[in-house]
Amino acid sequence: MIRITDVTLCTINYKSASRELLLKLYELLLQTGVNFIEITIPILNIIGDSIDLSKTILRVGHPAEIKFHLGFIRYVCRHSGFDIPSGTISEIQVNDIREINILNRFSEYQHIRIVGMDDLLQHDYMNVFDRLKRINGSQPEFCPQNNYYCATALAVEWILNGGDSIAASFCGNGGYAALEEVLMALRITKRHKPNQDLSILRELKSIFVEITGTAISPNKPVIGDKIFDVESGIHVDGIYKNGANYEPFEPSVVGMERKIIAGKHSGRTAIELKLKEYGIVFPKERIPELLSNVQDMSISLGRSITDEEFIKLADNLSK
Repeated sequence: MIRITDVTLCTINYKSASRELLLKLYELLLQTGVNFIEITIPILNIIGDSIDLSKTILRVGHPAEIKFHLGFIRYVCRHSGFDIPSGTISEIQVNDIREINILNRFSEYQHIRIVGMDDLLQHDYMNVFDRLKRINGSQPEFCPQNNYYCATALAVEWILNGGDSIAASFCGNGGYAALEEVLMALRITKRHKPNQDLSILRELKSIFVEITGTAISPNKPVIGDKIFDVESGIHVDGIYKNGANYEPFEPSVVGMERKIIAGKHSGRTAIELKLKEYGIVFPKERIPELLSNVQDMSISLGRSITDEEFIKLADNLSK
């Protein structure tokens, strides 16, 4: 069984966010199909009366704080050397592969979360994974960090190679694996579909941006606004014959639509589809001329042309 813990609410600056937005973020994160949401005590103080204790992990600074906040399915605490209540996750920082031997000290702990291991893909990570699984009687939870931009790949590889628990955050906030990318990768590679409707990622992104002020790249995998924009002639032709030629999942899966962009890389198929999109009646024999005009204009502007510019070009040539 795959278990995913989301740690987004432990990574954001909550002080400037309203209770309503924080609660909405919490609810949407649960709807993605993750098993647990991890929150801090300050977040608990804001939305605590509305959370699901059976699906919420509380992060504490010291094991002694647990007795003041009973009822959570689990607790997590940075390893401090103190005795911890049964069921509490001991979080252990492993900065790079050279420190892996220190994990042998923690074989008696029932629940472990390993944080870090940024450089693991530069080494024999399969062998390291095997070593991690032998630390104690149960597999550790893996929370790779992203200093080498490999956290998502590491999280997915961990699951594909027999690991069962990972921690991630939406959009990789805080320097962890990107939750939405992990969910999609597991959906594609393992048919893991805890939530059949990932179109909620659109709303989740909107709430996340409102709270954090983060500018999300339009090319960000899974949630970027322009990931289904296509311009290249051969890509347009291939996608409209069979989307799987270039797309690992249909746009509708994440509540988006494919968009044809007219520009210097466009081909005849793209022009024909743009004309059809706007219901423009255009002489077929003049489509090559329109294509040439589109390409010239795009090169002159140093960018793809807008839909308004395309319509105007087509209108001028059809007269």
